[in-house]
Amino acid sequence: MATEFDFVIVGGGTAGLVLAARLSEDPNTQVLVMEAGEDLANDPRVNIPGMWTQLQSGATDWQLKSVPQDSLNGRSVPIAQGRLLGGCSALNAMNFVVPAKEDLDAWAELGNPGWDWDSFSRYLNKTHTKGITDGNKKLDGDDGTIQVNIPKEETKWPQVWRDTWAGLGYPTDNDPFSGEIHGAVTYPDAIHPEAKTRSYAGNDYLGLARGRANLTVWTGVPVDKILFDNTTKDAAVATGVRYTTKDGTTSSVRARKEVVLSAGVFHSPKLLELSGIGNAQLLQSLGIDVVVDNPNVGENLQHHPLSVHSFETVQDGQPGFETMDALVRQDPDAIAAAVNAYKTTQSGPLSRSNCNTMAHLPFPGLDTEAGKHDAQSIVKTLTQSETKYPIGNSDNDTYTSAATALATRSLTDPSSASGYYVFIPCPAGPPEPTTPGSVPKTHITIATLLTRPLSRGSTHITSAEKAKPPVIDPRYLSHPADIATLARHVRFIRKTVTNQPPLADRLVRNTAADDDDTPKKDTDKNEDLDLDTLTTTLRNTAAASTLYTSTCAMMPRAMGGVVDPELRVYGTRNVRVVDASVMPFITRGDTMATVYGIAEKAAGIIGGV
Repeated sequence: MATEFDFVIVGGGTAGLVLAARLSEDPNTQVLVMEAGEDLANDPRVNIPGMWTQLQSGATDWQLKSVPQDSLNGRSVPIAQGRLLGGCSALNAMNFVVPAKEDLDAWAELGNPGWDWDSFSRYLNKTHTKGITDGNKKLDGDDGTIQVNIPKEETKWPQVWRDTWAGLGYPTDNDPFSGEIHGAVTYPDAIHPEAKTRSYAGNDYLGLARGRANLTVWTGVPVDKILFDNTTKDAAVATGVRYTTKDGTTSSVRARKEVVLSAGVFHSPKLLELSGIGNAQLLQSLGIDVVVDNPNVGENLQHHPLSVHSFETVQDGQPGFETMDALVRQDPDAIAAAVNAYKTTQSGPLSRSNCNTMAHLPFPGLDTEAGKHDAQSIVKTLTQSETKYPIGNSDNDTYTSAATALATRSLTDPSSASGYYVFIPCPAGPPEPTTPGSVPKTHITIATLLTRPLSRGSTHITSAEKAKPPVIDPRYLSHPADIATLARHVRFIRKTVTNQPPLADRLVRNTAADDDDTPKKDTDKNEDLDLDTLTTTLRNTAAASTLYTSTCAMMPRAMGGVVDPELRVYGTRNVRVVDASVMPFITRGDTMATVYGIAEKAAGIIGGV
């Protein structure tokens, strides 16, 4: 077995496999991918789109958990992160969400030339091939690797969703590839259009490169340390990595050119810290030799806080309003029907993500004076709270100002979005118990996410022991503007959206089955929609999406950065980070498409194209 390669990529996930496939296009370059998980390329839970929820636990997940959150009344929140070849692209919901133009332009304005929308688009374009017709030629993606398409609508629910938003005055014909979404939108799924199987880094990017003699992929080999040449004085030079073999022994492999970390938002900073790159005070307290003192490592953790509400639907026999309640209840007949539809016609709930019907909405009520005043009251808290609720991890206020500007725009600009809604034709949480002879109820769910969170968390090691997981403190909804904004979006969903036809006509009136199993409440009662009550409810019930970013942020070091615009770790000559952890700001939607683009751009940077 070879022990020396040009590039050693730690992490065979969404970004790592893209980078490996691109770098190995040069037959003279030897590339090694080291993945802690296993290759499940033939596992139906990976390949069948509608089975994606079956992989959110067990050996395919890192089983991470947050520390108890004061802002969530002491609750600890599970954090799903893929531990298998393909990473999160192998087990997520497959939503291919192009970032907003303002997301990327904000990255560039922090001091990251070449990362603006216009520059990044050509790399994003390389990531996908569309199975749909689209007018935006700039992002057609006709020659890309990941297959994306909008599944055929088999129920009337997506049209009901669009018509409801149209009735409220919002656009419904958004181009999902434009970077400028306002209103309702149907996003494509990363699914092969004919076979109806998941399209992801493990079967498409790696599939292109598996036969190359210059690409080696090792699975089941967790890496615990970057090895450095101790004779260099100006910048640290990595010589390879140390890892644990499948039989439990410790070994190492050399890197002639570079070590690239694509281990994800929590394990890339963990590996840096275990290797001596991080806060010197922390490292010294753990007996780790300091290679680069950078307290920004593991800081600036960002996420989309999430609130989920289910609503009972009318059962009047009209076709087209089917839900997936029976599948959630694991009804044998429903499961058999879904399996048969998938096998015979590649259709039905197993052929899709079932959660690609969405909307990006501005702050509720901006078209009224009361709404504008309400938004301004939250804007005032942005600057008033900077000392108590710091944004970023430095004394440099440039990053704080930029983050505040993004949040302010989302609160005051009708063309920007502060809320991100997802429609799902099934209940949230466990199914309701049924009594013999009764007709089981049916539900739809609306998930509400915050697009521009100001809360910032951290992830750090607490031991030099490689097997110990990092301590993760996301500080969910700790910034007062975050919970204030999310509460207003939840109120908007429950008070306005669900009372707007045609959606209102399909819901059992005056009931809402909440995700916390509380008794059903009258959604028209003022006390249930009081902001103080909603805030209390969110503290008890809000969760987090699986989208985390920014723990090795790309921005100037003095501003809180860990990597430079070429994704090179500050203080090193040949260590880069290529994954979601480099995003200085989280994008306003799902991050998978952006991570693919980051990896394509990284390959261009390394290859000089």
